Order: sequence, then structure tokens, then C-alpha cells
Amino acid sequence: MRQLSLFNNWQYKQRDPALALTDDFATTEGWFAASVPGTIHQDLLAAEQIPDPFFGLNETQVQWVGERDWLYRCEFVLPPDFKIEETIALCSAGLDTFATVWLNGAQVLVSDNMFISHRVPVSSLLQPGPNSIQILFESALRRGKEREAQHGELPLWNGDSSRLYVRKAQYHYGWDWGPTLLTAGIWRPLWLEAYTARIVDLHCPTEVAPDLAIAHLPVSVTLDGSALSQLSVHIALYAPSGETVTQATLPATDSATVERVLTIDAPQLWWPHGYGEQALYRLVITLQKDGEIIDSREQRIGLRRLQLVQQPLADGSGTTFLFEINNTPIFCGGANWIPADLFVPRVSPERYRAWLQLAADANMVMLRVWGGGIYEEDIFYDLCDELGLLVWQDFMFACGLYPAHEEFRESVRLEAADAVRRLRHHPCLALWCGNNEDYAIAGSKSVYDATFNGDFTQTAFPARTIYEEILPQVCATLDPTRTYWPGSPYSGGENSNSNDHHAGDQHIWDVWHGYMDPYQNYPQLAGTFVSEFGMASFPALATITSFTEPDERYPQSRTMDLHNKADGGPTRLASYLVRNIRMPEQLDEYVYATQFIQAEALASAFRGWRRRWRGQGYQERYTAGALVWQLNDCWPVTSWAIVDSLLRPKPAYYVVRRELAPFAAGIARVSDERVAIWGANSLGSTLEAELEINTWSLTGELLAHEHAQVTLAPNQSSELREIENQLRETHIMAVRLVKDGAVIARAALWPEPFKYLTLPDPEISVEHLEHNAVRVQVKQPTKGVWLSAGDGVAWSDNMLDVFPDYPQVIVATGITSDAPIQVRWLKG
Repeated sequence: MRQLSLFNNWQYKQRDPALALTDDFATTEGWFAASVPGTIHQDLLAAEQIPDPFFGLNETQVQWVGERDWLYRCEFVLPPDFKIEETIALCSAGLDTFATVWLNGAQVLVSDNMFISHRVPVSSLLQPGPNSIQILFESALRRGKEREAQHGELPLWNGDSSRLYVRKAQYHYGWDWGPTLLTAGIWRPLWLEAYTARIVDLHCPTEVAPDLAIAHLPVSVTLDGSALSQLSVHIALYAPSGETVTQATLPATDSATVERVLTIDAPQLWWPHGYGEQALYRLVITLQKDGEIIDSREQRIGLRRLQLVQQPLADGSGTTFLFEINNTPIFCGGANWIPADLFVPRVSPERYRAWLQLAADANMVMLRVWGGGIYEEDIFYDLCDELGLLVWQDFMFACGLYPAHEEFRESVRLEAADAVRRLRHHPCLALWCGNNEDYAIAGSKSVYDATFNGDFTQTAFPARTIYEEILPQVCATLDPTRTYWPGSPYSGGENSNSNDHHAGDQHIWDVWHGYMDPYQNYPQLAGTFVSEFGMASFPALATITSFTEPDERYPQSRTMDLHNKADGGPTRLASYLVRNIRMPEQLDEYVYATQFIQAEALASAFRGWRRRWRGQGYQERYTAGALVWQLNDCWPVTSWAIVDSLLRPKPAYYVVRRELAPFAAGIARVSDERVAIWGANSLGSTLEAELEINTWSLTGELLAHEHAQVTLAPNQSSELREIENQLRETHIMAVRLVKDGAVIARAALWPEPFKYLTLPDPEISVEHLEHNAVRVQVKQPTKGVWLSAGDGVAWSDNMLDVFPDYPQVIVATGITSDAPIQVRWLKG
């Protein structure tokens, strides 16, 4: 096996429609250096032909890019030893999107789906010495509109309606958190491969016994080439420690498939983050001839028993939607993931690691790869395997009534098979999901009837044939060990309400969207598995500074409005502010205010829903997961992200981290007369701790204090106390869980709305201690203490409620002993 990466010597130019295509490729004028993998926008930026689309109002100045056709060309020299091999193939991992490829003047490939990889035999077209590749990328916007004109306009939310006909990342067309930047280019690797025989596929759908005592690894190796009977296949399995577990050499046959079942006693199991180790075995396959390695393939294998449990709930209200790993029910706290950039090729492995490490550090267990983006890069799933982050994987359909004509269906079938084959070996992968909110939009148009089982293509919701026939068929054939779920949200069965709170998964947008319910209502808006919910906020002030001109740095500027894509976004932000806190005027105050509201909202949701994770079995797991919309951003914007596009965590990030910690505390008014206190424990063992309950006046007087020994049952929430509500409008009740003298969880019940409170100067002091520690003290109860010391400082906790005589010590990794620390808090 020989490979030649085709990354170098690329050029691009804008297509000149006045010239014949061959003449346009041949001209010496208008060509600039291109990056591969890359996008046309990256190349135009590098050549200084467009301004940075992320800065200011520049997005509006570069819309012409997506309306043009683009030419790419490259010359390369074929290595002499390539011609020795019987087959040479041109291989592509992804072309964005309408691409026609010529090799030495001969057309070899036409593609209209950016998610499909290609392999084209080209041996007869290659020549010694220089060779050339030419690629025409046609405007996805124009081609999509042509298809739409042919087949008809279809309903959608977000973006241009022609996107529904184009198998391209849908967020490129603009979303309620992202700009409209229609990319084109060689967005994934392109290479030549020369071989006489090769490994086509390696599949090992691991099976762990119900008692977890043994694991079976049915290894299947598919080969391609000539004289296969003269070859052998060596299979080697290595333990997480690197030691050889087992190995075997098997003869290849002309049937092109070699199979062997490996068995492991007492396997080291792969666990989600926080529940155990992420043990990863290595499966190495080598194709050999007379002891010489011809080709090889390697996969990391995680052994775990995975089930999606849907059983009746104890109160008869519905059914669970619960992920169980290694016989342990998992509360799937986490987030939704969108592509980390509009220009994905510039997201480095280091940047992927930084994002995903933030998720793991926030005690998250699951990320949902949302259906309007991309099937992520391999490094994303590799890191999720390492970090123990379960992945809910959408297929790439979002917020529309997609077509289902024959050509579209066949393209989707190829796309799905490509994605499933590439990703199925990852232990992090927990679920395949058909789409994002397509059932919801169908319901909103009254075209979804769950009881109909005829020819979906003849209905107003034709894509049901994709979600209920094509995709499940692909998954059942290529990855039968995982659950396929038709959509998100989706309720299952004959329930035409796709967002039923009593079955399946739910998107809870009563807060923010709809009637903009108070965020304090989140606990009552619970579902069996909340796969979307959120509250928007401004990005960090430093991030705003990076994309604005100085005279545009105020909350209602044109730039700030352009970088807020939500429908009615500024108005909705203002509504939540005016209902809860005093309205700020300056930009820095506005940033803090919107981030404060976001933090409070997400605390209310996670705390209330985790409380519903009860009992030892399945029947009281009333809410089995909550995935906030969203973890990340793809450009600098006001959005629902809890970490902005420059990797700066917002206050909500720290709140989520506390609420998803192994131990968490909660407190809420049950009625005007009663207050409930509870705790959550995600560990597999019982926790004995001390519960402290303090009642404070706003002026710092300790009005009441009590403590009691409490027990937190394993892997569930526990109701700890229900006490008489003696709180007045100027009282705060604060609770702490203490173990061996250390505070392991905190919560506080403040009078609301905060805008009515008169909050005295808390006289905050922040003191540097040894070992990068910082101590925060106050003389009056203080809400929302936010510490910042610039980039490069990682806080162990932040966005704090601090009380007199109870200082909090925070570790600030990366801080220097003389670094100034900026402090903000809620003022009134």
C-alpha cells in the first residue's frame, strides 16, 4: 500500500463565465494559492480578497462568495513505485459540495454531497512525471435553487429553503446562532492510493455479557485485490496497558472476507466520564504476503454493555428514556455540540481537545452532535472515547420538511452508510438519531400522522421514508448493536405529538421561545429526557472587543445586532432582564447581566431535573438526561452557548459544572409554607454527610442555623429535609453538604425577583494564597460573584454565592501571585 497526499501546490480562482471551462482552467491569470484541506473563504482571506467575515458587519460584504463558482487545480508528480501496483485510486474524504473532478483532462468524479467519501480507479489516466487535477465547485446556492424550482419549495425553520435539496452542512445557510457563509472547497483530505491488495473494512461489534464477566469480539475483515489466496491476515488485540491479549494469523480467501471471534475473560470495561475508567483496547489488523506487511488497519475498542431502557414509570405518567452502561443507569447531563467553526478545516486537534476537555471538566457525560452541522472529524470521536463523553449522533437533517425523490434517497443512503462505517467502532457512540426537529416542524404544519404506514413519499412529509425506512435499515445492517431513534424530539409509537414530555426525548423551549415562560418554571417543564433547552447571553467582553469597532461597543449597536441571529433575540434578552434584575446601560454591565440570567436559568433547569433522577431501578428515573443548548459557538455571537467561540467560559459554564458534579445540593419552595432540600449523588456508593442550613438577612445577619446528618443514596437524588418556610422578602436560605470538614455541595434560595432587592455593598475581599489559590470573603450575602483574570487562567469554580464567615477558596490554575483579579457581582 502506497499513499500520496495531495495537499500541496493547489491554486484557486473565481470561475469566469465568459470563458469556456477548459480555457478558464488553462488561463494563467487570476490564480491564487489554495489550502487543502480548506474552504474558499479561508483561501480568499489568505489572499486578502475578502475581509474577515467574523468582524463587524463584514458578513454582509462576503455573500457574493457563495453565489459564485470556483476552480481549483493542482499539479503533482507520480512517484515511480506507484506504477508497480495493480490499482491506483483517487480518494477523497469530502468535497464541498457540487464538485466535478478531472484528472489529466479526463472527468473522473461528479459529487453533490459533501458528506460522502469517494474512491475512483485512475490507473490508466496517470502518467510518469507531472499530472494534473482540476476541480469545479459550483455555487451550492444556485444549484439548490435550481432543484427547488424543479421539485417545489418546502417548509423549514432557519436559512434559505433551497438548503433542503442540498446535502451540505445546513448551518452554512445561516441559523439562529450562526452567519450565512456558503463555503466550497476540498474540505477533507484528498490522496492517491496504490495497491495490489488492501483492507477495505474492519468491523468488530463488541458484545459484553449481561454479567460483564466476558466479552466477545467478532472481528470481520473485508479485503480487495488480486491473488488474495496468497495472502494472510494477522489479528492482534492489545490490552489498555499495551500487553498482547491474543493474536492469530488466518489465511485470506477469494471470498474477500476473513472472520474470527475473539473472547476476553474479565474484560476491562469502558465507562462514561465520572463512572469509571475509559479502558481502550487496540485491535490491529495486518494484511501480509510472505511475512511482508501489505496493508494495515487499527481501531481502538472500548468494551461496554449499552442499552436504551424504555420502561413504564412508577406513577404511570409515561416511559423512561434511559441510557444504561455496564448495567448502571446513567444520568446523561451534558450539552449539544455544533461545528466549532464555519470553516471546519481550521479547527486543529488541539482546539478540539480544548473544547472537549471543557465538557469533561464540567462533569458532562453526553454530547449531542446536532443534525444541522457535520458528521464530526475522527479526532472528535477519538477524544470522546478518551474522555468518556457519550455521543448522541444525529444524521444531518435539521428543521425542515426534506424531499425524498429517488436521487435524494440514494444520496442519503450512501451518506448514512459512509458515516456509520466510519464511526461505529467508537465506544462513545451511544445512539443514532434520524434528524433534528423535522417531526416538530411537520407537526406544526399538521402533516405528521404517526398512525400512517403507507407510502411516505406521497405525503406532505415525504422524508419519513428516510427516517423510518432508509436510516434504520442502514443502521440495522451496518451497526445492529446500537439503538436508532427516528428524530429529536420524538415520542415513538403512534403518538403524533413528537415533543410529548412523557415519552422519548424533548426539546424544552417554553423558556426563551414561545411565550417566554419564566426560567424559574424549568423544574415544572421537565420531560423524560431533555435533549435541548437553553438561555442566550452575550459572549465575553474580550470576545466582543475582538469583533467590533470601538464606536460599536454598546448593547444595541448594528454589530451587536448582526451578531445576534436569534429571532427577536435582543427583545427576548431584554425581556428576561427586565423581569428579573435592574436594567444595565453600559456594555460591560450588560454582558454580566445577560450571563447572570443565563446562569440562573440553567441552574434552575439542571437542579430541578436532576432531582427527578430517583430510585435504584428504572421506574423512578423520571428525567434521565438534560443536554443544554449549547456547549460551543462557531463564530463570535450572542447565543445559547455556555462557552463562547474563543473558548472563554461564561458564568453558566461553572453553574452547570456544579449542578452536574458527583454531589450536588438543591433547595426550593414547595409552597408558601414549606421549603424542600435535596441532594444528588452520582456515585455508586452511599454518602454520609452533614447538612448545614443557614438563614441570612440581606444585611448579613445570621438569623438561624441548624445542621443534621444526612444520607445520600447511590446514583440518585435524595430528599433530605422539608422544613417550614419562615423566609421573608429580605431573607436567604443557604445550604451546604459537608464531608470530613470539606464542603462538597452548595445551594441557596434567594428572594426573587432580584430587581426589587436592596443589596448593600458586600465589601468583597479577594486574597491570593499559595498554590494558585484565591480566597473570596464578604461581609454581606453576595450573589453571582464573577472572577476574571484574563485568558490563561482556569478557575476551579466561579459565579459564586458567598456568605459572611463562610469564605470560598478557589484554585486559579495559571494565575500569578500578583495578577489583578476583576470582581463583579449582582448589585441592587
